[in-house]
Amino acid sequence: MLNTYGGGIVRSVAWWGWALIVLALIGVAALRAALDDASGAPVLCGIVLIAPLIIVGFTSGIRHDTEKVTPVRHEVTLRPGGVIDARKYDIIEQRGAIYVIEEREVAQ
Repeated sequence: MLNTYGGGIVRSVAWWGWALIVLALIGVAALRAALDDASGAPVLCGIVLIAPLIIVGFTSGIRHDTEKVTPVRHEVTLRPGGVIDARKYDIIEQRGAIYVIEEREVAQ
């Protein structure tokens, strides 16, 4: 076995996380426009819109774990006459003498 990767938990952005990101982008636009005009109220508005994203982003509240796990893949080479167990692994890719195999789902 040359290398193994995968098996990590898939993380996703929650719906309200996307809403906070949109509000932050609006805040950045307002802040940029306010700095060009040098007026105070839009600067405050921009900061108020950006602050929740910064606070929630640093506390990792935007992303959440899903039930999905990335598949475990192995890079292997075979000795002459060697075979891959087709009941346990799927061949994903072949690069010369290196095979990338993935564990099959266990049927229950």
